[in-house]
Amino acid sequence: MLPTLTTPRLVLRPAAEGDLDAVWRLLTLPDVKRYLCDDKLLPREVVASILADHIAAAEQGMGMWIVNHDGTFAGIAALKPVAAVLAELIPSLGGEVEPTIALDPALWGRGLAGEALGAVLAHGFGAICLPRIAGVCDAPNEASARMLARAGFRETGEHPGVYYRVKTWVKEAVLF
Repeated sequence: MLPTLTTPRLVLRPAAEGDLDAVWRLLTLPDVKRYLCDDKLLPREVVASILADHIAAAEQGMGMWIVNHDGTFAGIAALKPVAAVLAELIPSLGGEVEPTIALDPALWGRGLAGEALGAVLAHGFGAICLPRIAGVCDAPNEASARMLARAGFRETGEHPGVYYRVKTWVKEAVLF
């Protein structure tokens, strides 16, 4: 099962079916769907299926968290296998796990996404012992690229993507 993760300013709790409305609203925001959803408006049923898949993945220590800031919904964070369609385009991503962070644009620029990413990475490297975590972001998404670099990811290339070209990144577990 997914644990609740906490940071100095955030609480990340495992997603539940009752979170569908909040997640769907987030993914319909133009600034969020531009890169996260390839600028497509996802039908509510598709988001329900995505949420159900994430809830089911909790058994393996992966899935989606609801990010709360100051006690209110701020966005989502996830740790999941790289999408099959992306792994087909970029074979080196096959079998890799990647994080996803999406926050309400009203909260952007405060370092909250990086804080959520740090909690997800600590869970991935610690609790489920991943040897490495891949990072994938659309090439024009400079804010996500900067966040991955600040989190210690190393850029590994730029490739054709589903909608935009994508940059790939990798972060290896630190072994002591």
